[in-house]
Amino acid sequence: MSPSISSVDHKLSMPTSIFGIKLWVAIIICIALVICFAVCITLCFIFIFRSWRRKHCVFKKSIITSKNLRVPQNTSSPMMNKRLLSRNGWDVEMSFSTPEKHVIYPTDQFCSSGASGIVMTINGDKTEYPSKTMDIRPGKEYTLNEIEAATNGFADENFIGSGDYGIVYRGVLFDHTRVAIKKLIVNRGSLKDFVTEVEAMCCLRHKNLVKLLGYCTEGMFRMLVYEYVDNSNINQWLHESISKLSPLTWKIRMSVIEGIAKGLAYLHEDSEPGIPHQHLKSSNILLDKQWNPKISDFGISKFFGHEWNHAVSPPMGMSGYIAPECVNACILDVKSDVYSFGILVMEIVSGKTSVQYTVTEIEEYLIDWIKLMVSEQKFDQVVDTNLSEMPPLKDLKRILLLALRCVDPDANNRPKMGDVILMLEPRDLLLTDELVPKRASSRRKSFGEDHQIPT
Repeated sequence: MSPSISSVDHKLSMPTSIFGIKLWVAIIICIALVICFAVCITLCFIFIFRSWRRKHCVFKKSIITSKNLRVPQNTSSPMMNKRLLSRNGWDVEMSFSTPEKHVIYPTDQFCSSGASGIVMTINGDKTEYPSKTMDIRPGKEYTLNEIEAATNGFADENFIGSGDYGIVYRGVLFDHTRVAIKKLIVNRGSLKDFVTEVEAMCCLRHKNLVKLLGYCTEGMFRMLVYEYVDNSNINQWLHESISKLSPLTWKIRMSVIEGIAKGLAYLHEDSEPGIPHQHLKSSNILLDKQWNPKISDFGISKFFGHEWNHAVSPPMGMSGYIAPECVNACILDVKSDVYSFGILVMEIVSGKTSVQYTVTEIEEYLIDWIKLMVSEQKFDQVVDTNLSEMPPLKDLKRILLLALRCVDPDANNRPKMGDVILMLEPRDLLLTDELVPKRASSRRKSFGEDHQIPT
């Protein structure tokens, strides 16, 4: 045994032809190289896999082109009918009445690189949206059978609400994802343009926007399928809550205002061309369970053709939100959105509706009362009486002055929403840091006998 061991030791100690190093050293070096090679291969695989996942989650300056649309001969099947199932959920208003039916299937969609974001083209008509936070998947086309299965034939128990554009029902996808289905009341504009606009809107992705998931155009109907937001809307929490103390604390309200500003800034400034909301009001600001705001009904007038943007009468529920330059013209743009945002901020701070009617049916506008209170330095009288604690005077002044800038009678003097986001930060308005005293028992009386807006 000893001679064998001695022989092995002798062989391991012999120099090799590789720079004359000993055999045992060469063996160790080879083993180390094999291990390093295996580690490098593993790291490369992980890197490539992660890069692949990122590329399949986000568009980076790509173009979606839709051509050769065809209408399927038979789009219904038992499996497709099961994709949507009816289910009750929490009430939520998305402001939607009766309709149009027919499903189009784009069969030649592809993605390619573009310079300015997403450009959707059908027969030469283009709709462009930015590449920032875009989802790679276009909107899904649903059949009428799927929609009816989701709503139990548009049953009353699945009814959510109605508005200028149509009726909204709740439903549930086969994977238990809840959706809100908006059955549009009109079918203006060409079918191809409608599909183009919907496909483009489905690519918009922002945490403060309600996601548009898909659509149905089967028969005489046109319907939109949205994500379901499960905590009602800001209008109901402000004006229909039965609780004496509002669950909307000052911190939550400021967070809601900031979220709305970010969502609007995305529509106005991160989209090409910019997308005006045109119907911004408290009932169109939905809330999730964490009180995150989600803007609904944005850009919906684009689905009805260009003539819808020049309506003679203002949209339902927009009294008090319409900018003065739009009262007669009714041509709403990003500047009028900023005005509506200012009114919405006043509403969130004060807990009062944008317009009230007295016993003599005289309209009293929130903006006029806010201006009066600010001019008289009665900031503490502006705050919602259902708040448990008064906010710091600095924060209160800052948000009210911001709201007043947004409702400037001259549209050119109103800030952009990107600037509004910056102004929401405390450092932008240097105001005193004194606190408003706790409200006295006589506050409701001093709220203004001559200028009170009823709650």
